[in-house]
Amino acid sequence: MKSKALFSTKWLAYTALFTALVVAMGYVPGIPVLTGKIYWCDFAIYAAAYLMDPVSALIVGGIGTTFFDLFGINGTAYNALPSLIIHGLQGFSAALIFGLLKKFFNKDGSDKKELVIAVISSILPALIVIFGYFTKRVTWEGLPVEGAFMKMPANILQEIVGIAVAVIICYVCRLKAQLKKARLLPDFKNEVLTAEKTAANADG
Repeated sequence: MKSKALFSTKWLAYTALFTALVVAMGYVPGIPVLTGKIYWCDFAIYAAAYLMDPVSALIVGGIGTTFFDLFGINGTAYNALPSLIIHGLQGFSAALIFGLLKKFFNKDGSDKKELVIAVISSILPALIVIFGYFTKRVTWEGLPVEGAFMKMPANILQEIVGIAVAVIICYVCRLKAQLKKARLLPDFKNEVLTAEKTAANADG
């Protein structure tokens, strides 16, 4: 009986790549705005959600932002644990909603419909981040509700920028279409590796 690996090497490579991209954004200075700073990690999380699956996006969002906070230059190490939860949920929910909406409303595989679905599927995850950090500031940091509320616009802007950049990269610049055309996106149904396949490839 063949023993299947849980994930394909392509899936692992893409997940590691997007996770590393999130971590790398920790070395890009945040953009100061009136009520805080805008960081660049969210576009990579949304791009992973549009290109991959919920488990991959969960890892990219949760693990990626945890290391983003711990090792980046923006001084946000105190956010590591909340980021693990908030951005993990962000990535997971974005990919899950995206996949469900595609299944029911884009059966013909239209790129234009998928672009709209990508934006719609990002609304709830964006709200998770916005209100997640609002809750974190009140409970974790002990800020008064008014103070936490005043910091929300920076998170709102960050989510808008993140969604916009991810949509531009994946759909306006047609990255996803080009990856699909070149058969470079993971196929979760047909690309599960087995020890037998690996051995056969090595022999061939």
